[in-house]
Amino acid sequence: MKRIVLYIDSSSVNDATRHYIDIIKKAALDLGYTFYFSESINNIKFNDIILTIVPNNFLKALLLRPFSKTLFWSQGIEPEECWLREKNFFKYYAKNIIEYVSLRFSGMQFLVSEAMQNHYKTKYGINFANFQIMPCYNLHHKKATYLNLEKYDSPTFVYAGSLSAWQNIDETLQVYKQIENIIPEATLTLLTEEKIKAQALIKQNDIQNAQVRYVSLNNLNEELLKFKYGFLLRKDIRVNNVSTPTKMNSYLSSGVIPVYTDAIKDFLKHINLNNFNLRLKSSDSIEEMANTVISFEHNVRDFTDLNSHIKNIFNDYFNDKKYIEQIKIKLKSYLSN
Repeated sequence: MKRIVLYIDSSSVNDATRHYIDIIKKAALDLGYTFYFSESINNIKFNDIILTIVPNNFLKALLLRPFSKTLFWSQGIEPEECWLREKNFFKYYAKNIIEYVSLRFSGMQFLVSEAMQNHYKTKYGINFANFQIMPCYNLHHKKATYLNLEKYDSPTFVYAGSLSAWQNIDETLQVYKQIENIIPEATLTLLTEEKIKAQALIKQNDIQNAQVRYVSLNNLNEELLKFKYGFLLRKDIRVNNVSTPTKMNSYLSSGVIPVYTDAIKDFLKHINLNNFNLRLKSSDSIEEMANTVISFEHNVRDFTDLNSHIKNIFNDYFNDKKYIEQIKIKLKSYLSN
């Protein structure tokens, strides 16, 4: 029986990647393939099909198993992410080469957004022949858990995730501070492992009604049920344009209204909450962003239709069955050749 082997370091399997991998695995098993994990290239046979989610692993597999069929998942545009972190020209250009090789010589590609596909086409001139676009997500729709509409009576805000600069945490806290100034009963909860840093940022921004907690992914859905709004503010840069942050999925799965910017191109197309949309302009000032949220809080009172809009998004965009069927068709086409 043919094997698909995920060649990966264990550190690369986390809350953000596990569900994506599971979707690919389910599609492979449905087609009759076996699915294995391996941290060593030595455990991969020459006739195995190799799946990688890290460009460096793909390059190693290409060199040491040159005749194997390959699948490559691009989680993000790594050269641009590296440049944001380190501003190192050598690393940036080296990662460009490795990324190009991974995309150009893999037999099937998994991309997280149409914007990512367009980015690679423009940057490298690659026209993908056999690829799957699937956003990053890891939670399902929990309709029954937030049908109690009382949660929408209070202006409770949450931010879930890391406090990295590219996550735009500084601007998020500044926007919330402006909201708190006008709506003093507003509260903010930061769900993050970086508790000391979070407390320092709260103090730095003179925020009065804030607390810091951390919950595991297993408990995140239940924790988010307590909140009305969830922050997902990103700057209009290429790294964000092509991304599909799992925060959007996490918030919506618990009926949290996302407060997000138009920088994430895939969300412009697929996230539509109708009159419950709180999509801000990345070009707006802190005060303008805050005023948009304040206006929403003061004017939108009836949330009975919110669930139906969220359900539509999950049926169309965060749908396991849909992606498994699409992947099966494309895997079968590639692997049967």
